[in-house]
Amino acid sequence: MISEISSHRGFTDQRGVLHRSGMLCIAVALCAMWSTAAAQSTSDSLPIPPGTNPADHAIFPADGQTEQQQLTDQLEAYRWATRQTSWDPYQAYDKMAEQGYVAARTAESTEGAAIRGAAKGALVGLAIGAIAGDAGKGAAIGAAAGGITGGMRGRRTREAAQSQSDLAMEEFNRSFANWDKYYIANLEGKKYTVK
Repeated sequence: MISEISSHRGFTDQRGVLHRSGMLCIAVALCAMWSTAAAQSTSDSLPIPPGTNPADHAIFPADGQTEQQQLTDQLEAYRWATRQTSWDPYQAYDKMAEQGYVAARTAESTEGAAIRGAAKGALVGLAIGAIAGDAGKGAAIGAAAGGITGGMRGRRTREAAQSQSDLAMEEFNRSFANWDKYYIANLEGKKYTVK
């Protein structure tokens, strides 16, 4: 692999012997990869969130902390609360928003359920009515029955989607309240007043 890379970049002579410049480049690349990996393993594994105060608390430095120190402390409190609860408010919100979008799409897809049911019922009724001798009457009966059935099915689907959305919101609020207790406790331990 190294010989392929080095020969491709012109680091070898005609006999395929690696030049010093080629060895130096490979050594520098390996050192750079090693130092990057070492830096990543020593840093906090949690990413920097979009904000460090998702509950929009009023946070007052009670011990003369600078603005920069307060931001650092808020980030540490955010990460600590996330580790303690194994729950991240921003990730949970994104997941809930995605589920809400799916639920809304499901509800939208059922909007015309009564009309589609009526159309299907009319077709079936038309066929049965034609056999019985009155296609128009059969189509009307089929449309009414299909419309009722399709409408009921659509309503049940919308209600189920709304129920799932409500349950997801309740779970999010419970988890957020628990997470927030840890966030506040961490900041209060660092001499901040949190309201």
